[in-house]
Amino acid sequence: MKKILVSISVLVIFATTGFYFWASSSFNDQSQYDQVVTYGDSLKRDYDTLSVLSYNIGYLSGMTNNLSITRKESLFSGNFERAVNLLEPYNFDFIGLQEVDFNSARSFTYNQFDSLGKYLNFGQGAYSVNWDKSYVPFPYFPINIHFGRMYSGQGILSKSQILSNELVVLDKPFNTPFYYDAFYLDRVLQISKVQVGADTLIIMNVHLEAFDKETRESQAQIVLEVFNNFAKEFPVILMGDFNSRPPFATSVGEAEKSIKIFLDCPFIGEAIDKDRYLKNESRFFTFNSEDPYERLDYIFYNNNKIRKIDSDVLRDAEDISDHLPVWMTFAIIK
Repeated sequence: MKKILVSISVLVIFATTGFYFWASSSFNDQSQYDQVVTYGDSLKRDYDTLSVLSYNIGYLSGMTNNLSITRKESLFSGNFERAVNLLEPYNFDFIGLQEVDFNSARSFTYNQFDSLGKYLNFGQGAYSVNWDKSYVPFPYFPINIHFGRMYSGQGILSKSQILSNELVVLDKPFNTPFYYDAFYLDRVLQISKVQVGADTLIIMNVHLEAFDKETRESQAQIVLEVFNNFAKEFPVILMGDFNSRPPFATSVGEAEKSIKIFLDCPFIGEAIDKDRYLKNESRFFTFNSEDPYERLDYIFYNNNKIRKIDSDVLRDAEDISDHLPVWMTFAIIK
């Protein structure tokens, strides 16, 4: 009996170890993590006024994001149709997406990024993969609702020619165990260079750490340094889900510097400035979309090379995602 128990224990250990290494491994070539794709010949010719939208689409799962529930394919196809119907009339020049799936079991293997690019008549897109795992065992229970195979990340859709695309992998959470990190997504900064008439526009798309404040602050500092390096020469748009409230929010909670370090720079502007935000705080909340109570999503720019024209939160998005998108129109200063 003792030998049987020992044998079973050894088999369990080997099986668990084997599953761990298989599931936490990637199933795609890492050289494909920062690609530019072309959808058609629909590049913009008039560059007087430009528009940009930042949208964490939560893999089109609506308010079910990260919940332990069974989802039907109709949820994702329905939210995709809603997203196209919402965004098409605005004719944005650039859209920065976070939490967009390229080929993930959790969203029925739709390439959400390419589909949006084609249906919204974008000329090109650039994507950056931050989550490539053979099997993600989350949510933990029940097993049948695990995310499974994961291929997801961030992307920039463009109606101007994309010259290059790269990603910077940011710090892993400082206070988490190795087995958590093995299945956790990378937090990345995506950087695309875009030709806008005679100008080169830098578009940066980021999704900062959600759960660890210390890590998030460190990531924000790195992003700011990269922004500053480009801002000396180029017009720069930085957008994304920063997972942090503005420092002047009336219910800011524990103070942190993730957003403050950008606002403290005199040459950095923000789509929704402090005075406007405080006049009607709830109007600019971006999370959660069903009952918004905080702002997590931002668009920054260098105000010596970019002039903001208008901006707002696109509340008509409703619950396509658990986030609401932010948009801004602008002009490049000549």
